[in-house]
Amino acid sequence: AAALQDLAAEYLSWLSNQDAPALDAMLSDLAWTAGVGRSHFPHRAGLVFGNAEELREKLAALAAALDPAAEATPREASKVGFAYIGSDGRWAGLAEELYRGEPVVRAVLDQCDGLFHQERGASLLDVMFGGPGATEGGLSDPAWAVPATYAVQCALTAQWASVGNRPNTVVGHGPGALAAAQAAGVFGLEDGLRLAAALGGLSASRSQAVLEESRTAFGSVTFAEPAVTLVDSLSGRVVKSAGNLDFDYLLRQAQESFEFTGSAETLSQLGTDAIVEIGPGPTLGQEFGRVWPQSSESPVVLPTLVSPPDGNGAGPVASFVDAVAGAYEAGLNISFAGLFAGEVRRRVALPTYPFQRRRHWL
Repeated sequence: AAALQDLAAEYLSWLSNQDAPALDAMLSDLAWTAGVGRSHFPHRAGLVFGNAEELREKLAALAAALDPAAEATPREASKVGFAYIGSDGRWAGLAEELYRGEPVVRAVLDQCDGLFHQERGASLLDVMFGGPGATEGGLSDPAWAVPATYAVQCALTAQWASVGNRPNTVVGHGPGALAAAQAAGVFGLEDGLRLAAALGGLSASRSQAVLEESRTAFGSVTFAEPAVTLVDSLSGRVVKSAGNLDFDYLLRQAQESFEFTGSAETLSQLGTDAIVEIGPGPTLGQEFGRVWPQSSESPVVLPTLVSPPDGNGAGPVASFVDAVAGAYEAGLNISFAGLFAGEVRRRVALPTYPFQRRRHWL
């Protein structure tokens, strides 16, 4: 803790010694160098900033808040569960901001849009973002909301992977169950999108024709055994075999509730100490915290995005970068190079580790 406090002070001093007009242009290089050019220890802090003044304020607050006498090693999360929420109206604005700003998210959503256009002859992205091909009702229609949710969650799974964070366990409900199964390697992105479209059709209409169309779509998908531990949100138990994921399972995902207590018990038994919520808020994480077994320490809950207080999805209060900072502080290993994909950065001379030197006599 004392070294972290000293380092915050040294960064403040470094900022003060830089040429003010050129400083803001150096901040991305500063962040890149600190991320990829330094070792990372248990006592750590992740600061998100947009300009030099904001960075100064956060460094000063960090230095003031730390207790240099603290010796306890911070908790380090080692087994991570990804939790995928069902359809949520807040996705629209949040997903568009991600699409514009994150190349990995954009690549996955573009792929899903192309696949969806082949299947339905319409653009999924137009419906999500209010483009020229948007249909009446938009994401209020489950026929569109379910595949849109699946697509965004798969894109966020890929986004987390780009910064080196992959789940040890996955659990999801509704379209989130399909995104969780895709993350576990049960089926590919394209097959999962077909199933999401089928689930959306079932949620919108229970006619015999839609039921048979969905059954046909399900029968065309080849299932593999889970490569990542997959927890069934309906029973709360680990899915032992892909054979358990039959058409009835798909139907029940559209009808039955999330079994939080059983799922939390299973996640606890698996040693899960961090839950990354693949959704627009900490909804699932809060529920897991409420029912988490008292026999084990509650996990760190890390929302990927946080929607605005009014819930209208007009733009995130906290971005994906904020989520990465939270994951870093929780002790997860982060591949910072992934945050700068496609950018050309240069190393700058930054403060090095402030060793806490003590003299000993023999």
